[in-house]
Amino acid sequence: MGRLILVRHGESELNRDGIFYGQLDPELTEKGVRQAKEAKEILRAFHYDEIYVSDLVRARDTARILNHRELEVIETERLRELNFGIFEGLKYEEILEKYPEEEALWREKWQDYDYESGESVRELQRRSVEFIEEKLEEEKDILVVAHWGVINCVLSHYLTGGLEGYWKFATDNCGIAVINFRDKFPVLEGLNIGGKKL
Repeated sequence: MGRLILVRHGESELNRDGIFYGQLDPELTEKGVRQAKEAKEILRAFHYDEIYVSDLVRARDTARILNHRELEVIETERLRELNFGIFEGLKYEEILEKYPEEEALWREKWQDYDYESGESVRELQRRSVEFIEEKLEEEKDILVVAHWGVINCVLSHYLTGGLEGYWKFATDNCGIAVINFRDKFPVLEGLNIGGKKL
């Protein structure tokens, strides 16, 4: 297998405003467009043979901007962000006020809680990892432009064998992570490259 390059989409309005918006479909902000252009310059140092992207507009537009090889951008709903169900479109404070029991259940059982009408993190990991594994081939490098949840599910799967690492990876807007598969063994070569500057 070759390299798996993961890029989070640029900033969107709902992202900026702290809203749970998994499968809602806002556009990039001006800052998000700038972040994608900066990521494009960083990605010039990386080869990729194929580019796959979530079909949500913030990821799609990010991919089109940073695709320096000008390959066909292949869209799929399987790389969409987590469906937050009843939490979609709400700020955390609104969730606490409107759904206190559900919020407590989410915190207690975050791996399997399905947000009443959404999906669980475990289900998100299953669909995103299954998609990635279908695309990984010997000596082929793939670029994936997706979302925080998708990227952290993939990183956690390959680096911890489950969901134990889900909350432990920095994945800023347009941050780049690189996994190199050496004899099918995943090695993290980079994390959050070009992400938030401290």
